[in-house]
Amino acid sequence: MKIEPATRNDVPELLELQYKAFAPVARKLQFAAIPQMTATIDDAYAHFDSHTTLKMVSDDGRIVGSVSGKMDGGSLYIGRLMVSPDCQRQGIGRKLLHHLESMFPCTREWLCSYRDDDVTCGFYSSEGFRKYDDYLVCDGLWAIHMEKIQ
Repeated sequence: MKIEPATRNDVPELLELQYKAFAPVARKLQFAAIPQMTATIDDAYAHFDSHTTLKMVSDDGRIVGSVSGKMDGGSLYIGRLMVSPDCQRQGIGRKLLHHLESMFPCTREWLCSYRDDDVTCGFYSSEGFRKYDDYLVCDGLWAIHMEKIQ
């Protein structure tokens, strides 16, 4: 497997990966309409155009993971870290995160997740991120902001 920059041609496959990767989260939260599940192809292209996106490609050429990020006010915003369900718990997400961090050295990184997604929040906590804010998105769905200060 290898990490490389994603291209605009990858956007449809990245969107499909997003649906697969976030479906278990949506089920766990009992909220099918989380933004990652309702994003359109136009949304995916807009996200791609405004962020740096990396992909993890398997030996057979399939995209099995991805992460995006962008500098925002001197801080690195980390978005859409996702790994195909059949490839999770193999260190792919961690490798993608570390690769993105190495591309954008900074003193602060931040992200948004779901407060009740203990697996994702646990992963980010293990990487040094700490909660600094949470807010009600709608109908019992809570988001959480996490940050890591270097």
